[in-house]
Amino acid sequence: MSKKMRLWMAGTVGVLMAGFMSVSVYALEEKDVIGTWYVNELSMGEGASFHPGAMGMEVTVDIKEDGKMETTSSVYGEEPEVDESEWKIENDKILMTHNDQTGECEYKDGKITLTADGTTMILSQEKEEYEPYVPGKPVENPTMKDFEGEWSCTLMEAFGMQMPVNADFTGFEMSMSVEDGKAEIILIESGEETKVELQGDVEGNALVLKAVTEDEAGTMFFSLDNMKFNLLDDGKLCLIAEDDAEESDDGEEADDSETGEVDFSVKTYFEKIIVTE
Repeated sequence: MSKKMRLWMAGTVGVLMAGFMSVSVYALEEKDVIGTWYVNELSMGEGASFHPGAMGMEVTVDIKEDGKMETTSSVYGEEPEVDESEWKIENDKILMTHNDQTGECEYKDGKITLTADGTTMILSQEKEEYEPYVPGKPVENPTMKDFEGEWSCTLMEAFGMQMPVNADFTGFEMSMSVEDGKAEIILIESGEETKVELQGDVEGNALVLKAVTEDEAGTMFFSLDNMKFNLLDDGKLCLIAEDDAEESDDGEEADDSETGEVDFSVKTYFEKIIVTE
């Protein structure tokens, strides 16, 4: 190796090492965290993360200079609740103490991550507005072929809230396969797996399935013995709990927009699984 090449490599290594050292010795300062923070993302257990607005929640954290902190939370537009706590920086970690319980927070890339009681919250200084999923319209005159395939239940709308479907949050997971007028649903609830075989046909704009056996199965929100699915023009399937649905003959729900009432029907949405070989 030439002398010029050795000098070039030595200089390159030096620059890289200086970069690594500057990262490792960075000290978290009060100016990094003082200000107003918003919880834009949270998750429970190992479930998928979601915006708290999906649950009708809003959480704001005001970190003050004197080691004090105020957390303002509201649900469904009720009167906000304000909790006072304390904070400090120790070993490049943010320690937050509330009711004699101290939680350790990580600061990285301008965000604060706090995990407590199985819930992880990510705080940012820019507020992100929640945009709920707006269902598509039912497809007119679908055929059985349109419903065939593998489907995974990803979202549930209940009591005016939208929430991701996972075992840690809704308490269940569900998938479905449809072929030639027959369907199999796999439900995992409290760690137990249940398989339900159904059969049916397209009636009007909906796929109507009924269980082959009389064994009762389902969740606290709906049963699996008699199910009606609409195919939406955004590619999703919508299952509306039979007891709650107020549907017209074409499969569309009654519109409460004129009355201003909250729709409390339970709906679950399925996304088609694309199988790649």
